[in-house]
Amino acid sequence: MSIPVTTRLLHAFVLLAFLGLALYFPYWWFGVVPIGSDAVVPQAEIDRLLAGTNLPDYYAEPLPAVSEAELAAQKEAFTWCRFCHTLEAGGENRVGPNLHRIYGKPAAVVSRFTYSDAFLRARESGLVWTPETMAAFVADPAAVVPHNRMRYPPMIGYEASAERNRRIVEYLLRTSR
Repeated sequence: MSIPVTTRLLHAFVLLAFLGLALYFPYWWFGVVPIGSDAVVPQAEIDRLLAGTNLPDYYAEPLPAVSEAELAAQKEAFTWCRFCHTLEAGGENRVGPNLHRIYGKPAAVVSRFTYSDAFLRARESGLVWTPETMAAFVADPAAVVPHNRMRYPPMIGYEASAERNRRIVEYLLRTSR
């Protein structure tokens, strides 16, 4: 029994469509760009963006001591964030940018990360990462940077709370030194 050529072409087209969807779906779901960027924001540009701000060096200030249980709770709160972000010096950019020493920096200045237009607009409008702005962003990313690509909080199996958000912000400050 012979299969007509048009049926074979239809099957090939459907197979290629499913393959394309399988390859593209994670990028669409997480709102990311699959191609990295070579863009580096020069220090002069960062200085221009910070002109007129009087920010402390968040990493020079001592942090209050916390119990091992609280530190473990902070680490657990940050678990979802680790899927997309690294905190180590020289760490890779993943779905989101590396957040090492992010406090005190303007938005969208991490090198070699492809930012959305929303974050680029936020940078130009003066968004600087402080514990307060990060807390507001973690609580409601779409309110702080409308139309950004970050998918947070996760849609499945996640209970957002003010306490969890506080722990995320503090863990970020504590471990990105």
